[in-house]
Amino acid sequence: MVSQQTIDIVKSTAPYLKKHGSQITTRMYEIMFHKHPELREQFNMSDQANGSQPARLATAVYGYATQIDNLPALKSMVEKIAHRHVQTHVLPEQYAIVGESLLHAMKDVLGEAATEEVIAAWTEAYQALSVIFIEKEHDIYSHPK
Repeated sequence: MVSQQTIDIVKSTAPYLKKHGSQITTRMYEIMFHKHPELREQFNMSDQANGSQPARLATAVYGYATQIDNLPALKSMVEKIAHRHVQTHVLPEQYAIVGESLLHAMKDVLGEAATEEVIAAWTEAYQALSVIFIEKEHDIYSHPK
């Protein structure tokens, strides 16, 4: 999955994510919708406007940062999010767009704390998590209940 160095770096960013998570995810959606306005239709824009969607994502990103070395602890969160992604027709190729937007937002909000090392670790960590989601969503699409 991910290297021990990545795990250590991502876990070390958890306090920043706890403090600035909603700022990061709000900025991420701004970046993503600016560059890819066609994605707006997959999102509840009321949840964007009132901040609940960025807050939920911030909680999920923080949870991943704290549990990156204990993925079974994230199973229920992954299940819930994956089912929501299937309902809103998230496609595997959209993960790259979200990842690019998230990393850009981390740089914008965290400034100097978003060192090259931190961004490289989060790039690896995000890619690993996106594979988990893509595989889970594939299973849901293939075996609907």
